[in-house]
Amino acid sequence: MPSPHNAERYVALFRRAYKSKRAVRLRGDFAGMLGSLRVEDIDGHDIVTGEFYKFFDLKLDGQWFNTLEQKAAEDTELAEIHIPDHLKPHFQIFPFVFFPAKHRLFFIAKDQYENFSPGQAQKLLSVIFEEYSFVREFGEIEIIVEPNADTLQRIFSMPRLKSLHIEVIPPNPDDLEEAERKLFEKMHRLGANKQTVELTSKESSGLSPDQELKTLAEIAQSNGKVDGRGEDEAGQTIYVSTADHPMLTKVAYDPSTQLRSETLILESRDLLRKIARRVN
Repeated sequence: MPSPHNAERYVALFRRAYKSKRAVRLRGDFAGMLGSLRVEDIDGHDIVTGEFYKFFDLKLDGQWFNTLEQKAAEDTELAEIHIPDHLKPHFQIFPFVFFPAKHRLFFIAKDQYENFSPGQAQKLLSVIFEEYSFVREFGEIEIIVEPNADTLQRIFSMPRLKSLHIEVIPPNPDDLEEAERKLFEKMHRLGANKQTVELTSKESSGLSPDQELKTLAEIAQSNGKVDGRGEDEAGQTIYVSTADHPMLTKVAYDPSTQLRSETLILESRDLLRKIARRVN
């Protein structure tokens, strides 16, 4: 979020998003919305909790099929269909927790047969926050999906790394590690709100990234993205992007003694500490 940076503005952002009741087309005929929202005090800090709602946005004006007679439904049959516009089938609920001070959001992406992917969560929030009224009040909001911890290793361990794209977008300045702080202070002095590094190699051995470049990539994985293209030992092309490999953690819990939402908060706090330690 653009300046001013404070947790209260993030809380206000989510409250506005919840009040908008905006339904967003996700994929196919599925839609989603920010279905519930609460602000809780946990260990002296405001934490935003709530649920993402996902449902099948059935369109009654499309072509219908009669499975018994194996033909298109007739007008007389369609006249018998009476489903109010406000009722949607295949309703699913996915709890989330958002830490305003660290601007990090965690949510349940899959539970048994129901799923809500990181890409769907990103699209839902992006579409809501891109509305003119939100941009006017809060500025342009960047939403980045946290990548799996081993994605950078996969990029830098390519037998021949032929090209590297690093894109860095400065986050809030209140929770930065030293390496991040130095980089973003420099970008601020230059008046830059984004830094992009493009490296390509025509050498048969490919690129030889040094520690400075790897540190920049570590910063970018949580504040932008990193794309690597190279070759394996057989000469086959390899492409790996942090944007394609979201962080997903499997968690087991006993529904007879534990609430999903409580388990989510506990696991999220542990993950938040791990993410913060990535770059020192």
